[in-house]
Amino acid sequence: MLQTLTIQNLALIEKLSLDFHSGFTTLTGETGAGKSILLDALGLALGERADSGLVRHGTPRADITADFEVQGLPQVQAWLADNEFDDEGNCLLRRTLTSEGRSKAYINGLPASISQLKGLSDLLIDIHGQHEHQSLLHSNKQLELLDAYANHPKLLEGTQQTYQQWQSLKKRYKTLHEQQSDRQSQLDLLNFQLKEFDKVMPVADEYDALAEEQNGLAHASEIKQAVYNAYELIEGEEGVTEKLSSAIHALESVAEYSPTLEKITEQLNSLLIDAQEAANDIQAQDHHIDLDPARLQAVDERLSELFGLAKRYTLEPQELVDKHQQIREALAELEDSDASLESLKAEIEQAEAAYQKAADALTKSRGTSGKQLGDTVTDAMKTLGMENGQFKIEITPSDKPSATGSDTVNFLVTANKGQPLQPLAKVASGGELSRISLAIQVASAEVASLPTLIFDEVDVGIGGGIAEVVGQKMQQLGKHRQILSITHLAQVAAYGNQHLNIAKSTDGEQTTTQVTELGEAERIEELARMLGGMTITENTRNHAKEMLATAQKK
Repeated sequence: MLQTLTIQNLALIEKLSLDFHSGFTTLTGETGAGKSILLDALGLALGERADSGLVRHGTPRADITADFEVQGLPQVQAWLADNEFDDEGNCLLRRTLTSEGRSKAYINGLPASISQLKGLSDLLIDIHGQHEHQSLLHSNKQLELLDAYANHPKLLEGTQQTYQQWQSLKKRYKTLHEQQSDRQSQLDLLNFQLKEFDKVMPVADEYDALAEEQNGLAHASEIKQAVYNAYELIEGEEGVTEKLSSAIHALESVAEYSPTLEKITEQLNSLLIDAQEAANDIQAQDHHIDLDPARLQAVDERLSELFGLAKRYTLEPQELVDKHQQIREALAELEDSDASLESLKAEIEQAEAAYQKAADALTKSRGTSGKQLGDTVTDAMKTLGMENGQFKIEITPSDKPSATGSDTVNFLVTANKGQPLQPLAKVASGGELSRISLAIQVASAEVASLPTLIFDEVDVGIGGGIAEVVGQKMQQLGKHRQILSITHLAQVAAYGNQHLNIAKSTDGEQTTTQVTELGEAERIEELARMLGGMTITENTRNHAKEMLATAQKK
């Protein structure tokens, strides 16, 4: 559950730290006090899109931290472990936003991506907005809500995977079939290309080896002359070895009189050995130098052949071997395309059957859950003042299969006795639509696996005794999970286990928003304000006191 929300320099909030209790918490305040700012702050911590305009004027950045207790939430703990965000029973989500629009996210103090933040928040909290009834008019939203209620992720995943496999095979078949229409011209082209390459028959690493050999053959006479000259300078008459021998002989005659000269003599002997070995290597090299014009011509011709083929195909000579293989493979695939098409047909039929089986299982699960949800929402409608209300979920085959199955979901409703069921979108009364939407949300919330649910003014358009029923519903939900409700209705606020008041104040220069947890006396005053408006009488206070006492006995 959400334990603490800390906000700094966001919109009208300078610095604020809120502690939330378990159960049902209500948030109230006058219009414009800043209730939406709290949701904006929480949304940022949960990974929603960042708007630099939210940063408090005159400050460099906003900082929001949401602290969740995750003990007893194995899905969350597994997610944190899989993504290497260690936890000790708590999960800290943090978001910073600069006035220039730069944003950073953290999970348990470690840098995180926005997608990670959103992925984790989906396991922690759900927000039901005041305009939820508008989105519920759309069929795709109705399908999404039914699937969430049914809680069958494995069926959804299986349907999606088999659909993607089926569509992938169909795409391959289409591509191969289109290639078939130009098959003969492609066969002719590939056969021609293969003959050209087979004639040249490039070999791996051949071009580089020939280029090196060509370089040696082309300069063989120069190399041979240089080798001869070097050998003569070392071993020839008055060469290096002869002079070194003379020097050694001269020093050896007096070396016994000088230890230093003896050491130098040893150095010269080492140099003499090295020079003689070098001369031997040079002489051996001379034997390997081949003055072979015929070989040079053959190498030139082969290089020219390879280079010419590479040029015709806009390749580097070193790429010829790979291109040769690609031509062979393309030709073999094209020659075998008839068999491939038949094989693909069989695979497509199998994939379609697998998809249909998965989609049928999903349809069956939706049917069972749809009946349960319909009955639950019907009961909720009656408690919300629509005694003759009825809600039903209609599931029909869709015009086109998709990754979400082959169903079209339609929410059907009637609010009055004797009136036929009709699509939710055709409900004429805005107040009725609000109550039906609230019934759906409360019904789906009862089976939600998320630990925290937020209702943002979902009771708009409701009043009187029905509002009291809404408060009771919220309080009942609070026994199973944490419920937060932003409301303008005293009848709802009275049922909160915790009551937070949001207010705006100014010191003449700066305007700020504060949030205060109300005690019993303060709650009575706030409920009286909500009931009586600007003028609060003693009767209004007594009414508020009685309302609070009645609600807290439940």
